Order: sequence, then C-alpha cells, then structure tokens
Amino acid sequence: MKRQLSTISAITLLLILSGCGSSLIIENVDYAQPLESVLVPDSNNEVHDQRYALRFTISGILLREGVEGVQEIRLIRDQAGLYYLTAAGFSSVYQFTPEQGSLKLMNRIAIPGDVLQQPAFNQRGSYIELVDTSNGRTFNLSEV
Repeated sequence: MKRQLSTISAITLLLILSGCGSSLIIENVDYAQPLESVLVPDSNNEVHDQRYALRFTISGILLREGVEGVQEIRLIRDQAGLYYLTAAGFSSVYQFTPEQGSLKLMNRIAIPGDVLQQPAFNQRGSYIELVDTSNGRTFNLSEV
C-alpha cells in the first residue's frame, strides 16, 4: 500500500513539474479602449490616466508640435494595443506602441488642412476615427 502511494505521489509530482515548464498563450486579445481618455497635463506636462493606470509626459510631443502647452490631450487605444494621441492646436495624431516602461512613436499622422480645433477620438470596430467637432471633419486613421 505504501509503495502504491509513493508511486502515485511521484507520478503526481512529475505531472505538476512538467506543467510548470509549458507556456500559456492567450490569443485574439482585443486591447481596444471603447472610450477616449481626456487628460489634463500638470505643471510638468505630465498626464495621468487613472482609469487605465497610465502616466507619462507630453513635453516631447509639445516640442514636435511647436506649442508651449495644451489644456488637455485626447488618448485612445486600438484593438492591436496602439495608442493614439492628439490635442487642440495639433496638426498631427501620434501613434505609439507600448514598450517596457515607455511609449515608442510608431507613426506621426499628419492631418490635412488647418490645425485641430476640438478633436475627439471614436473607436469604430477595426479602426480609430478622429473627429474635429468644431467643423465636422472626420478621418479614419488607418487610411490617412
């Protein structure tokens, strides 16, 4: 009886240990955030999205846009996990990919025409839509 328990214990231990080495992959993850975040920069140009636990500085983006500051920024995440960021007074939308402790610029999407007056993002299934609510201009950001 003891020998059978030892054998069963050994087999159970082997099964447990063999399971520790295998990896688990969850596929078809949708990272999309259905609502845009409207974030107000602090005096250090840092924004904090408490809903999605994200904090970063926008100083580099302000330099690229040639503006000293903004009242708020607009931020949304698509199905692939990319972040889109813009603000009133910007002429571009910035597309970032998350990396270890950083957001890496993937693409700067130039918006034709005048600078954005009242931008807003919408999640439209497979793409992000940008709307300038001041004049009704809309852009499918996967096609711009």
